[in-house]
Amino acid sequence: MVAKAPLPEIKEDDATGEIAALYDDLRAVVDVPMVNLIFRHMATVPGCLMWAWGTIRPLYASGEIPDAAAALTADVLPGHSADLNTPVANNNLSLADVVAIDRVLDAYGRANPMNLIGLKIIDLALDGTSQSPGTPKGPALNMSDLINRNDLVGLLPMVDPATAPIRTHDALHNLARQTHGEDTGVIPSLYRHFGQWPGFLENLEDALTPLLADDTFESAAQTMQRTGETNALTLYETLPLPDMAPLDLSTATTLKGLIGQFSLNICRMTVLATVLRRGLIDVHAILHHR
Repeated sequence: MVAKAPLPEIKEDDATGEIAALYDDLRAVVDVPMVNLIFRHMATVPGCLMWAWGTIRPLYASGEIPDAAAALTADVLPGHSADLNTPVANNNLSLADVVAIDRVLDAYGRANPMNLIGLKIIDLALDGTSQSPGTPKGPALNMSDLINRNDLVGLLPMVDPATAPIRTHDALHNLARQTHGEDTGVIPSLYRHFGQWPGFLENLEDALTPLLADDTFESAAQTMQRTGETNALTLYETLPLPDMAPLDLSTATTLKGLIGQFSLNICRMTVLATVLRRGLIDVHAILHHR
């Protein structure tokens, strides 16, 4: 079976000019050392990323989206974890490797629920959803507003599935299909950070099988999505939308479809990042005392 074409993106290392500056600002304001795939895809459409990020940036900067996102993940699948002893042991990963894996899981576990809320707010803005009476307009985002930070610790480098060795390529696609339940053409960026260890990716698929087969996993993801969208509407109602021209109809339609495609999968990846981090706790303790 031929895999679907991957979602186009501008990679962080390839970004220049305005896109590079927007990526710097995204990392700085969201407080994570990476730019999520959906924003990297928006960057391929002229004007889309500036419009979308300009709409939601004030709520990230004020702490309102981070606070709402933290509440979403306060109690995700209590008692559930993924057994990572085998993936770590089989691939001879060190304590430093486990710490680096944990850093990836933490970054995505924090960024994904924020982006769930942010994307729904963008969706509401695209629809022209009514706001509370008297809600003012805000200023449009300008290049002079964008910031950069040098204190964010980098993550494990992401592998490009298109150029990865066949074993890594296949392991990534298998994990993506396992997570989404079908071939969507989207390989979650979280998995791509582990591309240097194809055996770990293969073992990770086995470790996640019991969790993904449990109905409580999908239920947790769907609950997170509903709650996140409700929280987004509350924040949107009084958001001073930036005073800028709307996106053209074609771009707006494409962006809405993308948001619809990503929302539930963002929640699935948030739940997975949470239970995977729990699975690292015992592994970390064992390695620490070797």
